[in-house]
Amino acid sequence: MTIDWAAWGDEAFARGRAEGKPLLLSLTASWCHACHRMDEETWDDPAVAAAVERATLPVRVDADARPDVYGRYHLGGLPSTALLTPDGDFIRGATFLSRPQLFAFLEAALGDWRSGRRPARRPPAAPRKPAGLVDEVVERLVRRADLEHGGFGSAPKLVPTEALALLLGRWRATRDGGLERIVRGTLDAIVEHLADPRDGGFFRYAAAADWSGPHTEKVAVDQARIARLFLEAGSALAEPRYIEAGRRGLGHARRRLADREGRVFASVAADPEYCARPGSDPPPVDRRRFADAGAAMVGAACLALAVTGESPGFRSEFREAAPDGVVPHQLDAPAGVSGLLRDQALAIEATLMEYRLSGDPELLDWARRAAEQSIRCLWDEHAGAFRAAPAEADGALTLPTIFPLLANGEMALALLGLAAHTGHDEHRRYAERVVGALSPQALASPAGPAVALAAQWLEDKPAEADLHGDPGDPRSGDLARAVIAAIGPATVIRWQGGAEPSLVLCVRDLCLPPLEDPRELLQSLVDLDLAPGGILSFQSSSQRKR
Repeated sequence: MTIDWAAWGDEAFARGRAEGKPLLLSLTASWCHACHRMDEETWDDPAVAAAVERATLPVRVDADARPDVYGRYHLGGLPSTALLTPDGDFIRGATFLSRPQLFAFLEAALGDWRSGRRPARRPPAAPRKPAGLVDEVVERLVRRADLEHGGFGSAPKLVPTEALALLLGRWRATRDGGLERIVRGTLDAIVEHLADPRDGGFFRYAAAADWSGPHTEKVAVDQARIARLFLEAGSALAEPRYIEAGRRGLGHARRRLADREGRVFASVAADPEYCARPGSDPPPVDRRRFADAGAAMVGAACLALAVTGESPGFRSEFREAAPDGVVPHQLDAPAGVSGLLRDQALAIEATLMEYRLSGDPELLDWARRAAEQSIRCLWDEHAGAFRAAPAEADGALTLPTIFPLLANGEMALALLGLAAHTGHDEHRRYAERVVGALSPQALASPAGPAVALAAQWLEDKPAEADLHGDPGDPRSGDLARAVIAAIGPATVIRWQGGAEPSLVLCVRDLCLPPLEDPRELLQSLVDLDLAPGGILSFQSSSQRKR
């Protein structure tokens, strides 16, 4: 006997209500080694299947295909198993379960179901003003920093992309040596322990506090964010090793996680034995194409072009699939769920990065459409934040609304960037409200740095550049790339048109005179201690490549 898994949706919940059964939700992913182990050791057992079918209605959800469902019910990772009421309320959950553990879990969870016991809901924290959020999150990260091994806290060690980006932003403003040591120590640990020496790219996380025991799956959206972090840090700190790590990460993604046209695949499966088996076949690739991964990869590729002069050539499929600004999550099956918050946020962010480098006004127009659709479909006026998914994502099923910190922080940053480039302050006001509403949760959550990054933008006005010249003139593009490489990807670039390229840059309380030569621009920034001296050699090399 095997388990007959139902699909997530109205039909499964209606059936659960009709049969008087709770739903047993299994969250899994194609790249997840532990998920495959649980299939073989637990779910495929006939006695387990009989017990599950007898007492519950089993539902299986692919976490990559429905990240909104994963975000609502996961127990910290994959696999996750949860017992739900036929109305979608959480009863009890766990992660990996052996056969005996599964039987014990079912007994306890079904006991909760029959007796009406439910986890108590945590009351929402009171809204507060964003002032001080960045300081408090930075202080918390400094307290939790593992100065011996790198990273934060104890095991497991994941790549803390938003936390390191936040500390890097604070370091740019303060040149605090302690922050630089934390950033460098963590990046060095990632390169040493998570960079795949055989195929390139980055493993997903390490099981131990010293970064040993890597889990070898490679998820495309993570690969993109890690590569972008290394490129930004390498340019800011004048560290060629980090730039090379980011470049190699994107090179691996282009070879293994994209088709010939540059459309981005979902993941490479975990295979712990692969590195120990010379000559063996590489792990399989999940060739589905998801919008968050494609957008993140395009954004990282834009930064790579600015810093290294090389473009990996990823395709903006997410925008091609969404002329109206509502991005389908699975790009190779666009009839599924659309308009998820993280997809919308990363798509806007990537489009703005493309605009910074190209000056194409149609990109700004699309980013505006995507922002307006996001506000229309996802904004919750009472909460002052964005929902994870449109209300219709789960059909007639009514579930409690969730406001994910990571995706809200990403959307707030995207809206701030859009407002800065267009002058439409209403987008900035939405971002301000997100930061204010979610600050209390951000102070206590590992995802808090994502919201703090938006607060950092509000507190520390990013550099702004007025770029004159024809967007089709390579000299204009050279100026755009140089300022992004030197000052960072948050730099606002307003393309003004005109014949001869020149750039006026304002950083903090200082505005430079118009500059026409990228090298003269970089030298001025180095002289003012706004960019590291090593940026001159990096950019000379990238100019030769172009």
